[in-house]
Amino acid sequence: MVALNAYVRAAAHQATLTPACHLSWAVLAGIGRVESNHGQIGGRVLASDGRAAPPIIGPRLDGTKYPAIHDSDGGRLDGDPAYDRAVGPLQFLPSTWARWGRDGDGDGTADPQDINDAAAAAAAYLCVSGSDLRDGAALGRALWSYNHDAQYVMLVAGVAAEYAVGRR
Repeated sequence: MVALNAYVRAAAHQATLTPACHLSWAVLAGIGRVESNHGQIGGRVLASDGRAAPPIIGPRLDGTKYPAIHDSDGGRLDGDPAYDRAVGPLQFLPSTWARWGRDGDGDGTADPQDINDAAAAAAAYLCVSGSDLRDGAALGRALWSYNHDAQYVMLVAGVAAEYAVGRR
């Protein structure tokens, strides 16, 4: 319920900032499901304040399995001073978080491990183009910008569609 509330709140807030975007909570939920099972990947839990425990740190992006992305934050968010790792329930790269991080719950801190903050950041990121995300092609482009993988785009869009009609 913590994750669902974060997605709904982030989409509603983004609608006040960029009403033409028409970002659905279900799209944010699709990303959350695919990226970390709503913060529950590997037995983690989301506390009532939205923080993932233990923190969610993705694989090292050192070129072995995924493209190499050299460290962008001195290891501050991901603990790795050589290569970046995606962080939090919505899996932000530290460099992306530096630009898009938001304080979605008003506690004075933008924390990628907090699903409230991560959902607000993802909403801002997805709506930056000004496109109407009710259009499938526009949604596909927005999801592609989030993760440059065609299978990812199809999976998130499919999960989002199921959430939107109450099938998940």
